[in-house]
Parts: sequence; C-alpha cells; structure tokens
Amino acid sequence: MKKETTLPFFNRAGCHQLSIKTVTLGAFRQLPYVMKDDLSAMEQFKQYKAMVLACTDLTLDEFETLSVPDFTQLYQDISTFILTPSDEMNEQPLTGKDFAFNLVFPFTNELGEEINHIQFVVPKVKHSEALADIDDHYEREEFMFRVVCDIDKKDMDAMALNDYLAIKPQVGAFFQRAGDYFRPVTSKL
Repeated sequence: MKKETTLPFFNRAGCHQLSIKTVTLGAFRQLPYVMKDDLSAMEQFKQYKAMVLACTDLTLDEFETLSVPDFTQLYQDISTFILTPSDEMNEQPLTGKDFAFNLVFPFTNELGEEINHIQFVVPKVKHSEALADIDDHYEREEFMFRVVCDIDKKDMDAMALNDYLAIKPQVGAFFQRAGDYFRPVTSKL
C-alpha cells in the first residue's frame, strides 16, 4: 500500500504526484533524531530530510530542488501516513477481543518466510515476572513482542511502522489489562 501526494510546485515528467511508502520499525528507529525530544532547527531539518528520502523515491538532486511549500507538505503527508496504525487505515481497530491480526504490510524475514499474519499468544505469569526484571524500555518492548507475537527483534525491525503501531497497544494490553478486557461480549436477550 502506497499513498500518493500532489505537490503543486514539484514536476517530474509533467506529473505533480509523488508516491509515499511506509517505513519499517527498524528504519524508523535509525532516523537521526527520532529518539530525541527537543530538536534544534538543523536537527529537525535533518530529521525531515531523512524521512522524505526514506519514504519516497526522490533523488538527492530532486530533494534539493524541492520548493519549501512542497517539502513541508511532503513531510506532513509522510508523517500522517507512516504514523497511522494499520488497523485504523483499514477502519478495523484492534480490541481486546482480537487474538490475531493480518498485517497490512506483509514482509519477508531473514529466513525467507513471508510474515503476513500475527497470532497473539497470551503471556503467563512467568513472562510478567521476567518482564519486571528488564529495565531498558526497548528490551522490555522486544520481550513483550517476542512473547505475545512470537516474533524476534529482527522480525520486529522488518515490520512496517504502521503494523507495529497497530499491534503495540494489543501487546501491552496482554501484560497490563485484567482478564475482563478480553472477555467476549455475550448478548442478553
């Protein structure tokens, strides 16, 4: 799935449209200042530039000749697209009643296996105890994904950011919510 954006000042072979593609979680985390809160003007520009180059097929020459309004629009469109959880894209939000998820952006892992579906596994108390012993935020997250989604860090990094953002709250719910959250709703007549 790609998104098209129309840029009024951009012109490639008579066309004002440019395709935006998603980014993997691993690539997103590698952006220059993604983990920093307060960015200087130059850091912010470098972050925007890295996002534009990662999510389009623009060449460096094309990037440098973009108009400022097109650059601003492009970055806004990219941010909106890649930060929208895929369950919202499909208008099928994950809930506590969901124990599986079809990825919107399937991927092939390093073993050559296509990953297009995640079946959630309910963690055990031993997993919660092991999680309590992990202090690093990213290690905790990777542990929870490994337990609930049965995927390792490399697969997590290969997952589209949109799919990761859809699954992340569900993974957290399995470790933080009471069983009532997951209980199927029965209709009363």
